[in-house]
Amino acid sequence: MDTIRYRFYDRLDLYDVYRWLDNFDDDELELAVSVFERLEYYREEDLLGILASKLHDIIQDAWEAVNKGVNLHFVPLGRPGKSGYVIQYLVKNLFKQPSYPHIGKIVYYGHPKEVKVADLGVTDVLIFLDDIIGSGDTFMSAVSPTITKIKKDGAKEEKPNEWTIGHIVKDGTSYKTVLLSCFLMDKGKARLEKAYPFMAIYGEERHHAFDKGKSLFGGYLKMRQVREFCYKYGARICKGRELGYSNSQALLMFAHAIPNNTLPIVWVDEYEEEGVTKYWQPLIARNQMKKQNMAFIKRMDNNRWVFKLSQYFGVDLDDPDWKSVIEDKNVKLTYLLRCLESHLPETVIANDMGLTHDDMSVLFEEGEKLGLWDDKHKPTADASKALEEAVKIFRIENKEDLEVKVVDDRDYMYIPETFRGMS
Repeated sequence: MDTIRYRFYDRLDLYDVYRWLDNFDDDELELAVSVFERLEYYREEDLLGILASKLHDIIQDAWEAVNKGVNLHFVPLGRPGKSGYVIQYLVKNLFKQPSYPHIGKIVYYGHPKEVKVADLGVTDVLIFLDDIIGSGDTFMSAVSPTITKIKKDGAKEEKPNEWTIGHIVKDGTSYKTVLLSCFLMDKGKARLEKAYPFMAIYGEERHHAFDKGKSLFGGYLKMRQVREFCYKYGARICKGRELGYSNSQALLMFAHAIPNNTLPIVWVDEYEEEGVTKYWQPLIARNQMKKQNMAFIKRMDNNRWVFKLSQYFGVDLDDPDWKSVIEDKNVKLTYLLRCLESHLPETVIANDMGLTHDDMSVLFEEGEKLGLWDDKHKPTADASKALEEAVKIFRIENKEDLEVKVVDDRDYMYIPETFRGMS
């Protein structure tokens, strides 16, 4: 309970943990709990604190090198909706309040091609952003001018990498190249330092979970026991990545996403065994396709909410052209309002919607004009009341649906009366 409350900030409940423990044999529960108690969960505000500290170091180091104010250029790794854009979103929020000295201009890019390398000089710092560097593969792949695609028949095909940063990351430039990641797995960091000695790397370092002499699981015998336990189940549910992508052995979880570097027993939700799909109960699922499917379901469900909020979009439902209320912008505004009313972190919302910081800024500006929320992105009293009224209507509609069946977990899930000597 202390782990749920203080390490996961009540992101999980007791039933989530019981369901996860039910994946394992009874005589292995102590080992499973040992893993659970050492997981690290980071909220948006936790990542903001790390970024603020590392940005201070980057700016200070750059200023000392040239003894002039420096220009910061931020480039997220990956495509919109990926973790690099989440971190850029947080960085942009940090600079809303001017609290850093020695800064000239700040530029944010949505695509690496937007960076005009010829215009960069000694006072420019190019900063690549991500939430975690595990093996270093993501960064090295981003530098590559080509990507390898696997066809249905298994054949490999080389295609141009439209998102390459290879034209930027090179030795002997007048500008400074920096990689800023909230967390750096030690071996991945060492690999990048060797491959790109001219690039400065910033972030909090973490050791592999089963690194001999540095493991959080104690001495060698206990560490080996936990490792064998994790590998045993990892081999069943995530072949080839038994202890995380490229054997990263990470124990990290973020509010906006679960890295594939983290032990798969934590986040896998289904796997295939002898051609049969089987299910695994994760603590928090990572499966991106399922997240997108859920977002689509919510989006379709949003249509009802859009109708209930039609007065904000200037559409008269008695008008023959009322269908214009169901347009992409209104759906996004409605979904965003519902998320804000539920107090979801903005980074989580942006990640789920697959939007960049600029996209979100446009939506926030439009919603403020319509009176959906204020300049602090807090839903207005009228908008909250409209949502409340919609909820009441939907409850009545749902009660009329006789096929809806409410199932209580306690009716079908075994919960032990005592565990580890506690009732």
